[in-house]
Amino acid sequence: MGIRCYKHQIGVSAGITLGLIFITAGVGKLLHQPEAFTIFFTPFPRFLSLILAKAAFIWLPWVELVIGLLLISGIAARPVAAFSLLLITGFIVNNTLLLIQGLGGEPCHCFGAVDNIVEADLSIIGALGTDIAMLALALVFLLYSRRGFFNLYPWFLKESDRRK
Repeated sequence: MGIRCYKHQIGVSAGITLGLIFITAGVGKLLHQPEAFTIFFTPFPRFLSLILAKAAFIWLPWVELVIGLLLISGIAARPVAAFSLLLITGFIVNNTLLLIQGLGGEPCHCFGAVDNIVEADLSIIGALGTDIAMLALALVFLLYSRRGFFNLYPWFLKESDRRK
């Protein structure tokens, strides 16, 4: 096995890990949206109208869930990973603004009901660290996965299957 193969395996592993994080966050938010909404849009009272903020937050768990499923399945994974960079950057900006407001120790509710299930409250500072790790995972996936950018072929199917 050459170095190129190891890099691809690292890239696929990063994509799967990132996908699992997105699925966990999406499902957790879907199970308990009101709790997560209270802290998530606090830093933007004048930037986003309440209606726009509610609409964005209603769709966020579904977007996270779709991103996670596509990353894990490998279907259009590179464009999805590139899109996830935008979303993750938004999370980083949001958590940085909350940190600037002095809310660093407050729970972020990033994983919604999952926080309650595992009895852990991730703080804003912890969420910022998680977001930075997610950003690194997305970049590793984009740099090391072998497929072309717009390839819709899943990673788990063999090259010989594709030629049939």
